[in-house]
Amino acid sequence: MDPLKVLEKQSGFLRLLVYLSDKKEKALTEILDETDIPVHQLYSSISKAKELNLVKTRMDSKKYPPRNLVSLTAKGKRFSKKLEEMIRILG
Repeated sequence: MDPLKVLEKQSGFLRLLVYLSDKKEKALTEILDETDIPVHQLYSSISKAKELNLVKTRMDSKKYPPRNLVSLTAKGKRFSKKLEEMIRILG
């Protein structure tokens, strides 16, 4: 898979990574509530980010109802820091 093609096709992909950059772990419902990423784009973006080993997911079944949690991997943290740097340059 060509990573640039992923970036070109996923409008919510970069927003997801920037949003998660200063968060430890977030539930899907929190991401939807706190961002303007549409639900279909969020699921697609998470899937593509997982393929690139930028995010990881887990089910938190300690709470009811169980929550799907998303967090950055070490690679995702490095990527999101570079992305934030590019945003500062453009901004």
